[in-house]
Amino acid sequence: MGPESTARSDAQPARRLRYALASLLFTAVVPLALATGPVPAAAPIRAEPMEAAPIEAAPLHADPIEVTPLHQAPIRLPDAPDAAVLAELDALRRVATGRTRAAGQAAWQLGLIHLHGAGVPQDSGEAQKWFERAHQQNAGIALAGLAWCEIDGCQGPANPAAARQWLAPLRRTHLPRAQYLEWLVAARLAPLRLARPGLDTDAIDEPLPARALLQRSARAGDVHALIELGMESVAAGRDTEALQYFRAAAPKSAVAGTNAAIVADQLQIPRKPQPDASRLPLELLNQARRHHRGEGTPVNYTEAIRYYRLAEAQGSAEARRMLALIFSRPLVNGGLDVAWIKQLGELDLSQETPSRRAGGGQRQLQREATPLIDFLPEAWRNRMP
Repeated sequence: MGPESTARSDAQPARRLRYALASLLFTAVVPLALATGPVPAAAPIRAEPMEAAPIEAAPLHADPIEVTPLHQAPIRLPDAPDAAVLAELDALRRVATGRTRAAGQAAWQLGLIHLHGAGVPQDSGEAQKWFERAHQQNAGIALAGLAWCEIDGCQGPANPAAARQWLAPLRRTHLPRAQYLEWLVAARLAPLRLARPGLDTDAIDEPLPARALLQRSARAGDVHALIELGMESVAAGRDTEALQYFRAAAPKSAVAGTNAAIVADQLQIPRKPQPDASRLPLELLNQARRHHRGEGTPVNYTEAIRYYRLAEAQGSAEARRMLALIFSRPLVNGGLDVAWIKQLGELDLSQETPSRRAGGGQRQLQREATPLIDFLPEAWRNRMP
């Protein structure tokens, strides 16, 4: 055996040893690698939505809401003019906007119709427009309409003094009505009369402002002047005189006829004897109520307050409560709220807790709606609400 054979025989055991070691490592490492392997990429986590049970809250106890209507009566809109009225109005407008001699009178009549709401919705602003057109068409009586619109405020605040510019020329054609309207201007511009102090239960006999104008107008037969003098006479306790004034006006005024009937009924009631001291507070209170509510006499809040004060001074608890209410709501300027005083007239204060008084009181004396209503033809007056 040569040297090469000896070398090969010596190397074989070494190779077999390395092979055995390699096999051992392979059998140990490969299964481990196969068992573990690389860590795979993490997949996104998806949470499945859970079905939530509905939340059931215990119901809150709520009382039913009861709405009380502000007005029990149904709201009524003005009735639309019927076909006959519309036809008449169209005919009047055609004449009023034409160039005939009748244009002025037609415009004047349209102004009266709108002023009084005769067959149409009442619209004093529209009335003034027609009065102005009638004046432009040389209808002299239209001056009375323009004066009234200044006194009453057809298209804005009333400005009685401005009416005088129309009344001066009106005197030349319609003197009695111009005198009455002049008196009305003076009455509107006159300061309110204060209640007279003192325990004087006799009738009030203070003359009206510019009464001479009213008397001249009444002597000439002006129906509104006659009604006003009748109201003054009733307030002064001169019922027989008042009846004469109202009867003189009645042929031209249904209102005057109604007033005459009221006064005639009062004259049939026997006069009460002068009350004794124990009845005096109640008599004074009744006088206050009459002036406050206008029962058988014109409404006069100044005199009502005076009688309430006199009744209070005589120990009337009802008068004391009424005065407290009257003065509980003064105006910003310190004056009395006339609308509030009017509402108080509907209260019964005979008990500590106020209540609404029962209806069915005496009939009230009235004035005409405007001092122009007698110029409105009767057919149109019958269409007033």
